[in-house]
Amino acid sequence: MMNHRLRYLSLLATVSIASTLHAQQPCSEEVKLLLTPAQLQTVIPALQATGKTQGHIYFYDTPNLDLLSKGVILRLRVRAEIDLTAKLRPPPGEKFTDLSNGRYTCEVDLNDGIENQSFLVQNKYLSAKAPPTGEELFHLLSDRQKQLLTDSEVQIDWKQVKRIANIQSTSWTAKQPLGKLSLELWEWPGGKILELSTRTTTDSGKTTYAALQSLAQKNNLALSPVQRAKTSIALEAIAAPHRQ
Repeated sequence: MMNHRLRYLSLLATVSIASTLHAQQPCSEEVKLLLTPAQLQTVIPALQATGKTQGHIYFYDTPNLDLLSKGVILRLRVRAEIDLTAKLRPPPGEKFTDLSNGRYTCEVDLNDGIENQSFLVQNKYLSAKAPPTGEELFHLLSDRQKQLLTDSEVQIDWKQVKRIANIQSTSWTAKQPLGKLSLELWEWPGGKILELSTRTTTDSGKTTYAALQSLAQKNNLALSPVQRAKTSIALEAIAAPHRQ
């Protein structure tokens, strides 16, 4: 009886330690720099970027971007692999209740030297067809994605949510002393964004950002005058003609 009890206590302690370690896993960090899209043909050879891939990115929101304004991002990305993502990224100056408990993937985006934490759930999607309405999209979300949205405490009227953006994405990769870089071009009618990014640990984000700026300067690459999350820039531009 005593041996059984000791085994149970040992197992309980192991599970408790594993759960604590899982909850304490650090967020991954992506350091981003927006470049002037007009210089794309200069950027590619300057960085020795290769491996061109293309795809489409669909975003879902209301015509007035009610979800984006509250930090909710719903994205269907069609590339070699197709994924559906529900993401919480608080607007500047705001913060969600702490969700860093291991239930959701934690990421930190660094734009213009400013770090912004986000939480997401990403699932594989088996069809390249992007549903047109929010109600159809809701039925495709996993239980964990729905729970993430519930935890955000953002009230979503799915009848008002629609597929509001179809963005063509073209990406390349480059190997530099700084590490592996990603170069991504987003294009939509009337606009485009060119982003240079790399992943690092949260304790070296600011150092990596300075190194990325130095790399751009060394290669005479012009920076975009606006340095913000490209999702916000694109959706605001696309929705502008329809917003009330």
